[in-house]
Amino acid sequence: MNRMTLAEKICQMVQIDRSNITAEIMKEYATGSLLSGGGSVPLPHATPKDWADRINEFQNGSLSSRLGIPMLYGIDAVHGHNNAFNATIFPHNVCRDPRWGLCYESYSEDPKIVQEMTDIIYGLQGNLPTGYPEDVPYVNGGKINVVACAKHFVGDGGTTKGINENNTVIDWQGLLKIHMPAYLDSIRKGVSTTMVSYSTWNGNKMHAHYELVTRYLKDTLKFKALQKYPFFATPKITSPPHANYRYSVEASIHAGLDMVMVPYKYEEFISTLTSLVEEKIIPMSRVDDAVSRILKVKFTMGLFEHPIADLSQADKLGCQEHRDLAREAVRKSMGLLKNGKEVDSPMLPLPKETSRILVTGIHADNFGYQCGGWTIAWQGLRGNHLTSGTTILSAIVAAIDPSTKIVHRDNPELQFINSNKFSYAIVVVGELPYAETAGDNLKLTSPEPGPSMIENVCGNVKCVVVLISGRPLVIEPYLPYMDALVAAWLPGSEGHGVNLNKFVKAMISKVSAVPLVGLLFLCIWTGAMAESEYMKYKDPKQPINARIQDLMNRMTLAEKIGQMAQLDRVSTTPEIMKNYSIGSLLSGGGSVPCPRATAEDWVKMVNEFQNGSLSSRLGIPMIFGIDAVHGHNNVYKATIFPHNIGLGATRDPDLVKRIGAATALEVRATGIPYVFAPCIAVCRDPRWGRCYESYSEDHKIVQEMTEIINGLQGEIPANSRKGVPYVGGKDKVVACAKHFVGDGGTTRGINENNTVTDWHGLLSIHMPAYYNSIIKGVSTVMVSYSSWNGVKMHANHHLVTKFLKDTLKFRGFVISDWHGIDKITSPPKANYTYAVQVGIQAGIDMVMVPYNQTEFIDILTSLVEKNVIPMSRINDAVRRILRVKFSMGLFENPLADLSLVDQLGKQAHRDLAREAVRKSLVLLKNGEHADSPLLPLPKKTSRILVAGNHANNLGYQCGGWTITWQGLGGNNLTSGTTILSAISGAVDPSTEIVYSENPDAEFVKSTNASYAIVVVGEPPYTETAGDNLNLTIPEPGPSTISNVCGSVKCVVVIISGRPLVIEPYLSSIDALVAAWLPGSEGQGVADVLFGDYGFTGKLSRTWFKTVDQLPMNVGDEHYDPLFPFGFGLTTEPVVVVAR
Repeated sequence: MNRMTLAEKICQMVQIDRSNITAEIMKEYATGSLLSGGGSVPLPHATPKDWADRINEFQNGSLSSRLGIPMLYGIDAVHGHNNAFNATIFPHNVCRDPRWGLCYESYSEDPKIVQEMTDIIYGLQGNLPTGYPEDVPYVNGGKINVVACAKHFVGDGGTTKGINENNTVIDWQGLLKIHMPAYLDSIRKGVSTTMVSYSTWNGNKMHAHYELVTRYLKDTLKFKALQKYPFFATPKITSPPHANYRYSVEASIHAGLDMVMVPYKYEEFISTLTSLVEEKIIPMSRVDDAVSRILKVKFTMGLFEHPIADLSQADKLGCQEHRDLAREAVRKSMGLLKNGKEVDSPMLPLPKETSRILVTGIHADNFGYQCGGWTIAWQGLRGNHLTSGTTILSAIVAAIDPSTKIVHRDNPELQFINSNKFSYAIVVVGELPYAETAGDNLKLTSPEPGPSMIENVCGNVKCVVVLISGRPLVIEPYLPYMDALVAAWLPGSEGHGVNLNKFVKAMISKVSAVPLVGLLFLCIWTGAMAESEYMKYKDPKQPINARIQDLMNRMTLAEKIGQMAQLDRVSTTPEIMKNYSIGSLLSGGGSVPCPRATAEDWVKMVNEFQNGSLSSRLGIPMIFGIDAVHGHNNVYKATIFPHNIGLGATRDPDLVKRIGAATALEVRATGIPYVFAPCIAVCRDPRWGRCYESYSEDHKIVQEMTEIINGLQGEIPANSRKGVPYVGGKDKVVACAKHFVGDGGTTRGINENNTVTDWHGLLSIHMPAYYNSIIKGVSTVMVSYSSWNGVKMHANHHLVTKFLKDTLKFRGFVISDWHGIDKITSPPKANYTYAVQVGIQAGIDMVMVPYNQTEFIDILTSLVEKNVIPMSRINDAVRRILRVKFSMGLFENPLADLSLVDQLGKQAHRDLAREAVRKSLVLLKNGEHADSPLLPLPKKTSRILVAGNHANNLGYQCGGWTITWQGLGGNNLTSGTTILSAISGAVDPSTEIVYSENPDAEFVKSTNASYAIVVVGEPPYTETAGDNLNLTIPEPGPSTISNVCGSVKCVVVIISGRPLVIEPYLSSIDALVAAWLPGSEGQGVADVLFGDYGFTGKLSRTWFKTVDQLPMNVGDEHYDPLFPFGFGLTTEPVVVVAR
C-alpha cells in the first residue's frame, strides 16, 4: 500500500461487469474486481476454456499495470455454477415472508437452520486450519477453492409484505435474534466477503448504515475482510436512484463499504470518490482500510502467486460426480405433504410396472422451469436447451418398466383423460422462473393452467402432484383432489432425484408406440398435404386486408396471443418461436450475438430465430426490433449520429430525414427490420435523464423532426390513407414513435414519473408530433412508462384507444415499453394478472415481455377464456400486428440477406454524421467583445493545449445508448474519431499539440500554448440513471476549466445531453461551444472550431442560469435564462487563399 497512488487505491475498490471492460481498461485503472452478472457470458454455450481465456485476457491487463495487482473475478454461483453452460445446477438469509421474490435463495425461515447451512462456506473456501483465527478471511491456497460471500447484510428476508429492496421493520433484539446469527457463524468460518443488502432497516438504507456495517459488523464482530455492494446499489441510496450520486458515494463509503459494484459507470464513481477524498470529505484512512481488506483477501487466497486461470479443473464442470451429488440433494430436499386420501392407503411409492401412466403439467418437460431463476440468465429461462440436465419427464421414462406406457400431455382435455385408462397420473406444475423483484408476489397462487390441470386430472384419475416452486403456494383449495402431494421446490438440473423419490431405480423405456420413422413420415406427409391447400394470406397479389382476414380465420387463440408477445433474444430459442408463434423479438441495450459482432453475425442470428417462426404451423414471420436511436447504436462499427438534442439545434429536417435513411440501411445490414425510434418526446425539464433523446422543448421543432420517419420508412405514397402504416422496401425499416404521451413533462424531470397538465396542455405541447408521425405513416407507437395526472399511460384506455386509435385513426400497432405492463402496479408485478388485463384493455397490442413470456401468455389466455378480455380486443391487436408485417413485405421476404452488409459504418454515412455534428454545434460565447472573437481558431500556431476528460474519450462523446444501454467510457467500444484525434488531423503539421486530461495551473503556464481547447461534460447515462437535480458539470470538469482558462485563452466545448450549470465559469472562458453528444465523428467539431465551416446551430432548448429556475421554457411568464431558446452566435468559414 505504501507504493500505491490514490487512483490505484480507489480503483481497487471498484468491481465492474465484464461486458463493460477491456484488458486495456484493467491496465489503465488497476481495477480491483470484475464480475459476470446473470447471463453475462464470454459467448453462448461457452466452454471452460472460453471462460478461462476471457478471464486471463482481463487478468493480463491487470498484471501489466504499474504494480501488477491481480484482479479478483466474481460470479453469482448461487445453486451451482448456474451461469455456465453444462454446469451442474443444484436445488435452490432468513426469509420471513414467502411473498419475497428472493425467498428461494433462503435456506429457511428459522435462523438455526440457516446457521447450520453456513457449512457451505467450508465447502467453498476450505476448512479452517487448526488454530486459525475465527474472524480472519481464509481461502485454501490451492486451486480448488473460491472466495465466498455472505449476503445480503442484513435483514433482507424480513421486509414488509416481502417486497424486494423494501423496509425491514424490527427492533434491535429481533434483528440480532433472527437475521444476524448466520453472519456470526459465517465470520467464525472465515468467510472472506459480505455483501450489503439493497433493503432498509427501520427506514435506514443498509448501504448507508454506518452503525451496522462499520460499528457492528467490522468493530463488534471483528470482521476483517471486505464488505461489498450488490449491482447498481450505490445509486439506490437516494430515491429516485442516482438523484444525488455524490451523496450516495459519500454515504456508502463512510458507512463502511470497501468494494462497490459499479457495473457500467465506473468512471463516474472513481472521479466522485477521488474528489471526496481530495476535498477531505472522506478521510484517507477510510480508503486505506478498504484497500487493506481487499488486498488481505487477495493475498490470503494466493492470487498474487497464482493470478492466471488454468484448465486443470476444466473436466469438473458438470462432471458425473457432481451430478450424482445434485441428484442426492434433490432426493433429500423433497417434502412429502400428502400420501393417500386415507392414512392406511398410501399412494407412494408408485409402481414401476403398470399398463399406462399419464404425465402432465407444463413443468414436467421443462428444464428451465425446474431450475428456476438465476440459471444461465438472471431471470432464468424456459425450455430444454438452456444447459445440460434431465427433465422430470425424462427421469420418469428412464425409471419405469419397459412394458409400461407413458403418455405425456402438457395440459390434457377432460375428454382425453377419461378416454384413456390410466393407472395413475403424475402432475408437475408450479411457478415460472423469476429472480428478485420480478418474483415478488402478493397472491402466491399457482399460475394457470396448473390449478385447472389438477382439477381435471386428479378429479378423474389417481394422481400425485409435484409442485415446482421457490416457496409455498396456495394449494389448499385443490388438496382434496390429490392423492399425493410433493413439494419439489426448484430441483435444478438432475430431475432423476425427483423420480428416484418415487421409483427407487432407473430403467430405460420407450416413450411411444409409434416408431420414429413412421412418426417422421406422418409429419412430412401431413405437412405436404397442408401446403397443397391455397392459402390466400400467402398470396402477395391479394389485398392486404383480405390476407389479414384469411390468416386470422386460420389462427387459434394461442397463435394470436403469441403474436402479441415480444421477447428478448437472450431468453428464447427457435423452438420457442415455433411452439408459441411469437410475434416479435428484440435486442435490448447491449444484447448482441457475440462481442464485437459483425453484420454477418447479426444476420445469421436473426435468420436462426426467423426459421423457427417460419416452421410453425402457419409460418407467420416474426419481426425483430432494436433501439437504433442515434444510428445503429447497439452494433459494433456502426455510424453513431448525434443524439436528438443536437439534431434539434440544426433546425434541419432534411438532414434528419437523410440520417433516418442511413440508419435504416445500417440496421437492415444486420438483418433487422424494426427500430424503436424516433423519440418524439418534448422535454420540458432538463433534469430528466432522457432529455437528450428529445429534439427540443418546443413541440414545433419536434414536429419538424418527424421527417426522420420518412427517412426510416420511406416516403409515404400520395394516395395513402392517413394512419395506415407504410414501409417502402428492403432498405427501409419499421419506425416507432415514442413514448406516448407526455413523458417529457414529468414533475422535476423524474423518469417514469407523473406529468401534471390539463387536456389543453397535453394536446398543445406533447401530442402534436404524434399527429405528424401518423400522417407520415409511422407503423408503431410505444407507450410511455409515465403517468398523466396520476393515470399510468400503460393503463390509459382513453388516450391509447379512444384518442390515438379512434380519433387520430392510427392503424399500426401499439407496443409497450420494456416490462411496461409490470410497472402498472407499484411495486411492479404486485398483481400481474390485473396489469395484463388493464394493459390489454387500454389498447396495447404487443407487449414487451423480455423474459417470462409464458406467464404473460398463460394469464392473457385465461383472461380471454374467462371473457374478462373480449376476443374482439385480441383480434384488433393481431390485425394491427399483421397489417404492419404485410405492409412491410415480411411474408414475402422474411429472411435477412447479406446484400446490405457493406452499409454498416459506410463512409458516406460517417460523412453525413460529420455534417450533422457541424450543424448541431451551438456557439454560446465568442470573445469578451464582439469585435475580438476567439473563433475560428488558427490552424497554424506554435502550440495548442488540449485538456479535459472528454477530449480523448469516444464513449463520452457518444453518450448513453451506445453499444450498451448505459453507454461506455474509453476508446475501445466501437469505431470513430475522438475530438482530440480530430484536432490533430485538422491543424497544420507544424503546430504542436499538448494533451493533458486535467492539468494544474502551473503545467498550463509552462506549455506557453497559444490557446487551449477544453473538452468537458457529463459521463454517459440512460433513463433513470441520468435523472439529475443538480445539473452541475462533474469533476474534474470545473477544475480543468479553472486551471486552464485562468492561464491561457481558451475555448470550452461542453459534451452533454442537456444544458448544465455554466454561469459560475463563464467569465473565465473566452469561447463556449455546446457540442451536445456528437457521436462517433469527432471531426465535425474540429471542422467548425478551425473555420472550415461556420457555426450555424441554434439552441433547441433554454439554457438556464441555476436549477432553481427549472422548469423554464420559452414562452413562460417568468423567463430569465442565461442563453435563451434559439440563441446561437454565428461565424463565417475561413477563406483559404490559394498561392
